[in-house]
Amino acid sequence: MTPSLWFVFLVGLCMVVNALRLRRRLLGLRRLPPAAPDGGRGYGLLTAAGVEVSDGVRRAAEAYAREHDLGMLDLLPADLPVDEALDLARHLDFDAYRQDRFGMGRGACHALLADPRAIAAAGIERLSGLDPDELGEATARLRLHTGAADIVVAGIPGTRRLEFRRSRIRSLALVIPQTLALPQTLAASLAGYSLVLAGLVLAPPAGLGLAVLYCLTPCLAFAGTRVSPRDLPLVAAFRLLYTPWSVWRTLTAPRTRWERGLIAAREEARVRYRAEIERGVERFLGPPAEECPWCGSPELRRHAVARDLLQGKPGRFPLDRCVRCGHVFQNPRVTPEGLAFYYRDVYDGLGDVLAERILSSNTSWYRARAEMVSRFARPRNWLDVGTGKAHFCRVARTLLPEVRFDGLDLGSAVEEGAARGWIERGHRGEFRALAAELAGRYDVISMHHYLEHTADPRAELGTVAKVLRPGGHLLVELPDPESRFSRILRGFWVPWLAPQHLHMIPIGNLKEALAQCGLEVVAEERREADQGPDFTTSAAAVVNLLGLDVDRPWWPRPPARAEYLRVLCTLLLAAPLMAAAILADLLTLPLARRDSNAYRVLSRKPAA
Repeated sequence: MTPSLWFVFLVGLCMVVNALRLRRRLLGLRRLPPAAPDGGRGYGLLTAAGVEVSDGVRRAAEAYAREHDLGMLDLLPADLPVDEALDLARHLDFDAYRQDRFGMGRGACHALLADPRAIAAAGIERLSGLDPDELGEATARLRLHTGAADIVVAGIPGTRRLEFRRSRIRSLALVIPQTLALPQTLAASLAGYSLVLAGLVLAPPAGLGLAVLYCLTPCLAFAGTRVSPRDLPLVAAFRLLYTPWSVWRTLTAPRTRWERGLIAAREEARVRYRAEIERGVERFLGPPAEECPWCGSPELRRHAVARDLLQGKPGRFPLDRCVRCGHVFQNPRVTPEGLAFYYRDVYDGLGDVLAERILSSNTSWYRARAEMVSRFARPRNWLDVGTGKAHFCRVARTLLPEVRFDGLDLGSAVEEGAARGWIERGHRGEFRALAAELAGRYDVISMHHYLEHTADPRAELGTVAKVLRPGGHLLVELPDPESRFSRILRGFWVPWLAPQHLHMIPIGNLKEALAQCGLEVVAEERREADQGPDFTTSAAAVVNLLGLDVDRPWWPRPPARAEYLRVLCTLLLAAPLMAAAILADLLTLPLARRDSNAYRVLSRKPAA
C-alpha cells in the first residue's frame, strides 16, 4: 500500500475508533423514567432562558433524584443537535461523572435540579431565565455543595441557539481556562475535518470513501443510544459542508451576559496590570543570595531559568543549585510585592474557576495521601497547612470519617473551605505566627506542596515539631528536584512553578531536617506521588505560554490582528507538539516507572 493509502486507512480507523468511544460514553446516559403524579417539590429548578420544563418532567426528575440520593440532576434534551451532543460526549464520561462525588459540575446548560440547601450555600439567587453561561457556572458551583450528581436524558426541548453551544463548551472545560475551551474544541473539530480533506487530495478514490465515512460516523456514535439529534440526517448527508459552517456560526454567535461581564472584568484588570508592568517586572526581584539558604555553602551553580508557565505573566526567574547539598532555590528571590503580583488571579479572582476545576480533579492523589497516613496511625485531629479551600480534606474526611479536619492558609480561601463544610475550622494566617494557639491540638499535620512556597522551610518544620502532639505524624509532599525529567526539560519543567516555588528540596535534605527537628521518618513514597506525565504537561505549558488566550489582562494592550494570527499559528503548532510530547512520555515510560516528579514523606514525633 502506498503512503497516501496508509494515511487514509489510519485516519479512517481513528475516526471509527473515536466514534465507538463516543458511543460507549453516550450509552452511559440514562433516560428519565416517568413518575407517579403525586409527590412534593423538594428540589429547586434552574433553567436557561427559553427552556421550559413541564410539571411531569419535573416530578419525574425529583423522584429520580430522591431515589438515587442526588444533590443535583442535569436534564439533557434527547434531541440536542449533533455537534452539541458530540461536544458533551467528547468532554464527559457519563458513567465516571455519576460515580465521582468530588469533580466539578458539568452539564447541558438547559435545566438543572438541585438541593435547595446547596442553592443557598452557592449563593445562587436567580433560578430562571439564566444565560446558558450562568447556568453552566451555577452547575459547577453547585457540585461543590452536593456531592452525588447525575445527567439524564429528559423530555425537554433542545434549542438551536448557538450561544448554548459556546456556553456548553466553556462549562465542560476541565483543566484549561474557560476562555480557551472554545477555540481548542473548535480547532480539534477542524483538525479531523482537515485530515479528511487531505485524504481527498492525496488519494482521491480512497479519500472519497474516507469523506463518506466522516459523514456517517455521527450515525455510528448515536446508534442505539438515548440521544437522537433532530439534525442527524442533515449532518450525515452534508457534513463536509456543515462542519465549517457550524464552526463559523458558533464563533460568531452573540455574546451572553456572562461573556460581556468577563470581558469587562478583564479590561478593568488590564488597566491595573498595565500600570504595574510598565514600571518593569525586574523590580520584583530582590538581591541575589551568595550562599545556599539550606546549608550555607557558597558553591552555587545556575540550574535553570524558568518562566511563568501557569499564567504567562512576564518575567524570568533564575534557579540556582547548591553543589554541596543539591538544594535548588530561586535566586534572586521574588519580593513579597512580586509574589502578590504573580499570585493574583491564579487561585482567586479571574483564575478562581480554573483553579477550582484543577483542584477538584485530583481525587486519586488526595486518597493516596490519606491512605498513607491511615496505614501508620489512627488520628483524631488533623491540620492541613496550606489547605487552600480544603479540597484534600473534602476527600480525606470521607475515607476517615472519625477524624476532625481543620485547615490553615494565608488567604480567605480557608474560610471558604470552612463555609462549605469541608473542614471543621479554618485558621487564617501564617503557620509560625499561629503556633502558640495550635500547639498540642493535632496528632497529624499535613503539608502538601506547601513548603516550596515558604520563605524558610526549615523554620516551618521546626514549628511542626513544636505544634504536633507527642506520637503524632507529619505528612509532607513536595516536587522532586532530583527527577531526571527536571534535568531534561530544564526551565520548561512544570513543577518548578515559577515564581511561586521558592525552594525545591531533595528528599535526602528533607529527611535530614526532619531528624534534626526530632521527627523520625516512618515511610516514604516516590513513584506513588507522581503528578502525571512530564513531557505532556510541559508541552501544554509551552502552548499556553505562546498565548492561546489573547485577552489575558497581563498582556499590556488589547488584542490586535497580530495576536489573533499568533493564536492561529499556536493552534497549528499545538497538535504536532502535543503528539510528540505524548510519544516521548510513552517512550520514556520504563524510566518514569523508576522516577517521579514528586515524593511523600511521613514522619513521627516520639511519644512523651
